[in-house]
Amino acid sequence: MPTISAVINTRNEERNLDSCLLCLNWCDEIIVVDMESEDSTVNIASKYTDNVFSFTKMGYVEPARKFAVEQASGDWIFIVDADELISITLRDKLLESVEKNEADVIHIPRKNYIMGEWIQHAGWWPDYQPRLFRKGMIDFTDQIHGGFKINEKAKMVFLPAQDENGMEHFNYYDAEHFIAKLNIYTNVEAKHLYDEQKKFILKDMCITSLREFYNRYIKTKGYKDGYRGLFLSLMMGYYRIITYIKLWEYWKYEDSSPEINYKNLREKILKKYTE
Repeated sequence: MPTISAVINTRNEERNLDSCLLCLNWCDEIIVVDMESEDSTVNIASKYTDNVFSFTKMGYVEPARKFAVEQASGDWIFIVDADELISITLRDKLLESVEKNEADVIHIPRKNYIMGEWIQHAGWWPDYQPRLFRKGMIDFTDQIHGGFKINEKAKMVFLPAQDENGMEHFNYYDAEHFIAKLNIYTNVEAKHLYDEQKKFILKDMCITSLREFYNRYIKTKGYKDGYRGLFLSLMMGYYRIITYIKLWEYWKYEDSSPEINYKNLREKILKKYTE
């Protein structure tokens, strides 16, 4: 039987990590790469594996994930996020696929729980993830949401999009959690766009955000998830708007910043008191 290395990246995941690692005790090796957690995440990880590494906090996971995969020694790599759980049924399905040598990359459907419920529309299901793969069959980028670059020669299998095959993902606990992550991700995405010399165009912002809402709520039937589907579709459109607003700020204050403007105004006003 080929060996399997589970790879987990963490950042302040003390409420999730115990459950996640308990579901991975069937793997031959567990690699945890922590990004400067400020809670008990590292202590929890150390109970399950000696392979705990530290990585500089970047605000997004891709660079740390690339590093984590490089530390794994197994024939197969299984990438799992700390807020995900693997059922016994899914475990058996994955082991069976590896043992039968059916593929080089196995795509797993993911069940996203958002605001307390499993979201089955609005583009959140089956949300296939190429998480179990033969070592060397996937390359990773440092770019946020850059995705996995699958070897063109890789043989791929998609597990049927059925409840029992789903990887449980406690995605966003509530709107506050969504907005907190949105702020982090839009910072990074806007910076990438700026570095690529992408200009702010109001028309692009409007079209992109409206298209996002349409695709989520109408095209992929987010309306079937009731208020949650509506709220998520609106928030995803808002995500695109905020990214463009931050891109505008990068260009607007390319050689300055609001803080410098405020500092100059403050000094101008206070100077009057010393004259």
